[in-house]
Amino acid sequence: MKIRRLLFIICVALCSCGNHSNSAPDDIKGRKLDMKFASLLQMTECDGYVVADIKNPWGNNILHRYILVDKDSAMPATMPSGTLLRTPLDNVLLFATMHAELLGCLGVSHAVGGVCEPEYMTQQYIREGLENNTITDCGSSLNIDLERVVELSPSAVFVLPYENGGYGKLDKLPYPLVECVEYMETSPLASAEWMRFYGRLLGCAAKADSLFDEVCHSYLSLRDSVAAVTSRPKLMCELKSSSAWYVPGGRSTMGVLYNDAGAHYLFSDNNSMGALPLAFETVLEKASSADIWLIKYGADTDKTRSSLLAEFEGYKYFKPFANGNIYACNLSKKRFYEETPFRPDLLLRELVALFHPDFYPDKKPLRYYEKMAQ
Repeated sequence: MKIRRLLFIICVALCSCGNHSNSAPDDIKGRKLDMKFASLLQMTECDGYVVADIKNPWGNNILHRYILVDKDSAMPATMPSGTLLRTPLDNVLLFATMHAELLGCLGVSHAVGGVCEPEYMTQQYIREGLENNTITDCGSSLNIDLERVVELSPSAVFVLPYENGGYGKLDKLPYPLVECVEYMETSPLASAEWMRFYGRLLGCAAKADSLFDEVCHSYLSLRDSVAAVTSRPKLMCELKSSSAWYVPGGRSTMGVLYNDAGAHYLFSDNNSMGALPLAFETVLEKASSADIWLIKYGADTDKTRSSLLAEFEGYKYFKPFANGNIYACNLSKKRFYEETPFRPDLLLRELVALFHPDFYPDKKPLRYYEKMAQ
């Protein structure tokens, strides 16, 4: 249940947002930063401040506008309307483990003052901070501890938007909310490029830009290396859950990754940008002859082909089950959701190694997936 809730928080249930519309970005006079892939983020450098416009993924308006002013500089005489953030932020409250991971990579872990859902925060600096009380446990994102938040008095709260919804108790507090919608971008590099925004919030813009350039170069090099392959393994993924089998849509981040890694993803013809709930019979008809099966799950004990069969006998009708060509990522033991949102190049390298092993003859151990035992 914990893993299901984690996936809900990070990936699936985040399909909404607050209603914080502002004027369009074209009314800002300044130098727009060149965003290579991100479509939901625009930053403009103005005289004495930076304007960051977050586009509404579910509409044509601006979800939120932030005005970033260096805390060591005087306030500009005139500025557009928006949420003022004095940067670098130095006492943030985080909801998502992927942001905790990014801040650690950017060398600004000292800026984290509190977290929600601490049981999902696997970073060493978070664990140590919780133990020595330098990082505040603010409870569950669904039942936040307001007293602890007030005591923390964060410089900003990194929240995950919900469509047509607000942030419950947090809406009543005076702390600025940074609405993080990178998960709604439609490509892995577009999502990763949001690190440039977080770098400017935390005073490490140059490092964030440099890291993104590294990720971008690595990803595109890998993608281009397999772009011309003619033999693409037929790919199926995930497991049946209750009455539905959820698979990534063809235009989802994972759907794009599978294609970029040189697979023939069997559900790529569906243009959905989210997860598709399919009947078992639909998956069987489409994917019974798949070559490779990728699975993600969370459990204290690793699943095996035998345990899969005990869960649902229908799995035996798929070719990868019979051939033993199933690769699984146990989310309880692997740092998949911590690392891959801002380092999609690491996941792409792994998928290329799985789909086209001749590209990696040294046979290095995989980072996330392992071949499932009998």
